Amino acid sequence: MAFWMAAAAATGLWLLLLLALAVATRNPDVEPRPATGELAGQSPAVVDLITGDWRLCDEAASATLLDLAARGVVAVEEIGPELSLVRLRGEPGGLRPYERLVYDHVRALAVDGVVATGALAEGSRDLRRWWKSFRKKVIVEAREQGLSRPRWSRAHALLLGAAAVVPAVAIGIAVSVDDARANHDGGPGAAIVSFALLVALMGRLNGERGTAEGARAAAHWLGVREHLRATGRFAEQPAASVAIWGRHLAYASALGLAPRAVGSLPVSTPADDNRAWSDYGGMWHVVNVRYPSRLLWGRPPGATILRGLAAGWFAGFFTWILLVVATAFGVWPDGLVLPAALAVGLAVAGLPVVYAIVDLGGAATVEGRIVRLRRFRDGSKANDAAKWTYWCAIDEGGSREVRAMGLSEEMWRPLREGDKVRAAAGRRLGWIRSIEVIEDSRLRASYDDTGEHLVDAPENLGEVRVLPDRPPPTWDGRADDRRRPE
Repeated sequence: MAFWMAAAAATGLWLLLLLALAVATRNPDVEPRPATGELAGQSPAVVDLITGDWRLCDEAASATLLDLAARGVVAVEEIGPELSLVRLRGEPGGLRPYERLVYDHVRALAVDGVVATGALAEGSRDLRRWWKSFRKKVIVEAREQGLSRPRWSRAHALLLGAAAVVPAVAIGIAVSVDDARANHDGGPGAAIVSFALLVALMGRLNGERGTAEGARAAAHWLGVREHLRATGRFAEQPAASVAIWGRHLAYASALGLAPRAVGSLPVSTPADDNRAWSDYGGMWHVVNVRYPSRLLWGRPPGATILRGLAAGWFAGFFTWILLVVATAFGVWPDGLVLPAALAVGLAVAGLPVVYAIVDLGGAATVEGRIVRLRRFRDGSKANDAAKWTYWCAIDEGGSREVRAMGLSEEMWRPLREGDKVRAAAGRRLGWIRSIEVIEDSRLRASYDDTGEHLVDAPENLGEVRVLPDRPPPTWDGRADDRRRPE
């Protein structure tokens, strides 16, 4: 018991140290200045950071794109009530690194220099990696301007990490003493786990914090926010109105005043599983993707035949039992028990078997562009490993409604959204038997995400650099960094 009391005391003292450092490194208080229309020198993304308690919000990427439009790098045009376009205006120079990240994403999606605003969520980016790169590039600029700094310095990290060893070792000793009576020693493992938990707790409190200069800048921009709130109905403005409002709309978006404009530019938003944008056929259009029930759809013909026969047998067998009972009560003729059970079994098995035979007899050719590649969990295997179903939705250009089709994992993995493909698939069961890529996707990620690792801008303690920096790894863009919601 004495060892456990010592471990509890050591842990309590470490928690007090953590709390004291957390209080000492909290963000400065920001008092909004009087309303003003003067725009200072910070970009909309940096303004989003410092006015959001030094946490970058999702609208920062959309506000950056609006700022590029206000500066003439791109144009946002409203074609109709359901279609707006972003048009590139030549190769720009002098973009900030995070502005380049946004511009390159738009350029990767554009066809002849034009992309629908709704399609900005498309592409084969690893969105978490892209956002991490964007966030760190914004933080680099904020630190260069003296507006932000890391919460945990190297001294803080060393102090907390070294101090965490004491309660971890104390817990390990207490466990070892208790385990000695049972002839096994879990002390080392308990010490390692305890240390990892304490470090994880440090990470939960870690992040970016503001400087005194950052607090003054944030106070100014909160004054600008009050001015924009009072003078413009930015909440109602579409993204195309940047042609009228200029940079004021970009800053209104960064300050949370223009949700309509931000929502129409989903640069940092995950692509919708059920709503895709495609330019197949020459014009950008919405494609509604459905994932039908797998009762029959999305299954291979061979497995469907076996499932159909099994379902028919069970249906016929239980029908036979019910009719035998009904015969005993005199409500069903004895001579019709077996024929009725057979009829029910054949009816249940007939549809899937016929569908499978038709698809085995001849597959239809499907040619178009892949708009969605998804996999969804479908239970577990015998060894508790996850079992997945794999889906591929192909826009053939003739309909705005597309049913995703099933395929094997081996065929699914090499594909990319945006690939132009030719597939052989059954129209009754929606199972792809073979698929050939006839034109590679232009949506492959090609953004630069190397430089952001040079800055100590942690999201968790694992990114705090206690030891000297090492040269960043090079990245040639060939890694499989697509994003697939799971």
